[in-house]
Formats: sequence, C-alpha cells, structure tokens
Amino acid sequence: MRSRATPPRSQDASLLSWIIAFKAFKSVTLTALGIVLLTTRHTDPVDVLMRFALAVHLPLTSRLFDRALALVNSLTITRPIALAITAFGYAALMGMEGVALYHRKPWARRFTIIATSSLIPIEVYEIVRELHPIRVFVLLANIAIVIYLMRRKDLFETN
Repeated sequence: MRSRATPPRSQDASLLSWIIAFKAFKSVTLTALGIVLLTTRHTDPVDVLMRFALAVHLPLTSRLFDRALALVNSLTITRPIALAITAFGYAALMGMEGVALYHRKPWARRFTIIATSSLIPIEVYEIVRELHPIRVFVLLANIAIVIYLMRRKDLFETN
C-alpha cells in the first residue's frame, strides 16, 4: 500500500483522465441533445428527422431510421420539453462529476460511485429490453468506472 506522500503512478492518473473525458463527453452530448430538443420543439419533428438523416447520410430504409421515425411520431407538445429538461439535468450531473474528479475533491469519488452505480439497473433494463452495442459499452464502462474508483481511494487523499 502506498503512503499518502507517494504520488499516484502516471497510469493511474491516465485512467482517471479517461473517466473525466467520458463524463465530459456524456455531458456535452446530453447538453447538445437538450438544445436540439428545445430549439426544434415548434417545428415538425418528422421534417427535422428527415433533414438530419439526409445530412448524416443515414439510409431512409434503415432500422435505425424506422425507430427514430416511430419515436418522433409519438412526441406530444410537452414531451420534447420534458426530455430536454431531463437531458440538461443529467448533463449537469455528468459535468459536476467530471469537474469534481478533475479537481480530485475528496467527495468526488464517493459521489461518482453512487451516481454511476445508481443508474446501472436502468442501463441493464434497457439492454434487456433491446440489446444494442452502445448500451452494452456504456454499461461496461460505468461498471469499470465504479470498480476503479472503489479501488483507487488514494487518488483522492489530501496531503
């Protein structure tokens, strides 16, 4: 076991940097989603989807496009606003975790473990409901983050 005065190995700091980057990526992505939901709430969602699909060269006959089309057809007037608020809230949580981890706040480790592990059952439910590689990747990444932070208390000890 390392003493308090021993700095963490660069590999340990590098792994923490990847966790911070992952949290930042999720925060930025969710913020962008929230902005899109708010800015397009007064437009036809099918038209927005069609323009997006054409812009990213998504085949209009793909299964992904069919699922997205079914989703936007089910949107009510208030649903995009509720989804945007949820996206912004989750983005704020991810951002706060990332900043606190970056500054190695003593409470950041516990906060991130609790916040990340509390969402794992929802991720498992979503995977069981419909298996997607991205969902599996996010679940495995979050499990790895929880395990890593549980084992690396020394990265957050103050000298």
